[in-house]
Amino acid sequence: MRVHLVCKALQQVGGIGGRGMAYKCVLLSVFMLIAGFSHAESRKLTLCYDKYPPYAIGEFGEAASGGIKVKLLQDIGKQLDILVAVKILPWKRCLSAAKDGLVDGILPLYKTPEREQFMAFSLPVMRQYNCFLYKKSAFRGRVDWTDYQALKDHHLGMEIGSVVDKDMEAIFESAHPIERAADSITLMKMMDSGRIDLATIDSNVGKYLVNQQGVADTIGVSDVPIGKLSYAAFGFSRASGADKWVAEFNKVIEKMRKAGLLEKLEAQTSK
Repeated sequence: MRVHLVCKALQQVGGIGGRGMAYKCVLLSVFMLIAGFSHAESRKLTLCYDKYPPYAIGEFGEAASGGIKVKLLQDIGKQLDILVAVKILPWKRCLSAAKDGLVDGILPLYKTPEREQFMAFSLPVMRQYNCFLYKKSAFRGRVDWTDYQALKDHHLGMEIGSVVDKDMEAIFESAHPIERAADSITLMKMMDSGRIDLATIDSNVGKYLVNQQGVADTIGVSDVPIGKLSYAAFGFSRASGADKWVAEFNKVIEKMRKAGLLEKLEAQTSK
């Protein structure tokens, strides 16, 4: 439609017509089409995340079907007029893809010096911390979750590849080898069978899974953080050039925080 109007204006101003005008209009159409595609590609971001409800929901190798962090990205994308997508990938593969520029970044995660080498981070968007998931029948009375020495006789489970607190892990390993599992649901099954007494887990994930699996009567979630309380932020791949979006994301994040929208998002994670 815009090309038609431009061509008509040229005819009126310059009196140009015939085949020459038609040829120029065709060229103009092609140039505008290419420019449109280029603009669309420059306004598209593909991020990745592990299959980790309630943050990201979906199957490995496919697009995320939902999740708290996925929804946050979509909300920001709408405000910035960006087409966004999230791929569900195993965690190590997701990190590697961001490092190599195969994706534009990762949904909110912890910022570390190692990750800063290949990603630029937005402002913090969500408070996260690890805590203990525990079998209620294995613990009697009040438990001091910060006294790892008092807990070390219990068998601890952790996800494969996770590093929560090296000092805490060393204390438990001095008494028993730490049991490793592929995911949090498997850890819960190990707890139910009596193989482990407690496990490390993201607090929001723990609350979500206990409710989803209907095991609140037998499995509890500690409210005490293991290690330091941390805040997650969007990570943008330097290799893909997506780090250029940090400033624009930060403007929207500041706007959402002032409106109280990020606090509401955090409140939804335990539901």
